[in-house]
Amino acid sequence: MKKLLIGLFVMIAMLTLSVYIFIPATITVSTVRYVKAYHAAVLKFQTDSQKINSWLQPISNKTENGYEYKGFSYNVNRTISNITEFRIKSDKIDIKSSFISLNVYLDSSAIQWAAEIEAGSNPIVRYSRYREAIRLKESMSNLMDQLKIFLDNSSNMYGILVKETQLRDSILISAKVQTVNYPTVDVIYQQVKKLSDYAASKNAAVANSPMLFVKKLDDTHYEAMIGLPINKNIDQTNEIRIKRMPYNGNVLVTEIKGGTYSIKKSFDQLETYLTDAKRSSPAIPYEMMITDRSKETDTAKWVTRLYYPVM
Repeated sequence: MKKLLIGLFVMIAMLTLSVYIFIPATITVSTVRYVKAYHAAVLKFQTDSQKINSWLQPISNKTENGYEYKGFSYNVNRTISNITEFRIKSDKIDIKSSFISLNVYLDSSAIQWAAEIEAGSNPIVRYSRYREAIRLKESMSNLMDQLKIFLDNSSNMYGILVKETQLRDSILISAKVQTVNYPTVDVIYQQVKKLSDYAASKNAAVANSPMLFVKKLDDTHYEAMIGLPINKNIDQTNEIRIKRMPYNGNVLVTEIKGGTYSIKKSFDQLETYLTDAKRSSPAIPYEMMITDRSKETDTAKWVTRLYYPVM
């Protein structure tokens, strides 16, 4: 019996000792994700409560105190520079964590989310908090997986899906028209017809949908430039000019539905994207009118592809 008690004592002592050896006094919980997003966009995300809600809401429960996910409550305390402080609570812990974003390379960023749990001196409490740290690691990792999906999709940050591609339509014929107030569909398509008729007269085929760029001259006057991609070089006139786009030049592209307001709003978002990317544009942006607006009167059904040349 005495030997059994001694053996039991030794086993308890070894288990207790192993708790102190293998579980540090401060347990660090950390997870990292690399995202396909400009650091400027990630920084804006960190201070935008609506964007943070869009990240967390789909997989967590929104409460008065924050978001609950897998037994933990997450609440944003504050953001300073590139560091967002999250308060994390459960039945066993109440701690602060640091959500840090870093610029990695051009269009990529790294995000590290780290927290520290004081394990305590009591071996039972120490082991209990170690188990809680494992649960927290899983919870934070799942949230970070969702964040990567969210930030990798440009539409979540800009409201439009932006892709970078290369130009293929290198030869355009174009015409300009000045109007009082924003040019109407009839005015625009009169110019489209003039360009199409001219191309046909020169045995040139139309290679793509008509293109449009509208510039505001003053409070009431506008200048519209209409372009039509064609398959070969032809002579130009005083009214119809030939323009050459840089073949294989880089361009940001997005496709949207809606009328003039939606188009302008999307162009504004493309400019924001360009600013976040810290890139410049060598040429004017333009819209490609995929839908024939002279036949479709419902602007909500207009499909437009926006192009923004970039360097």
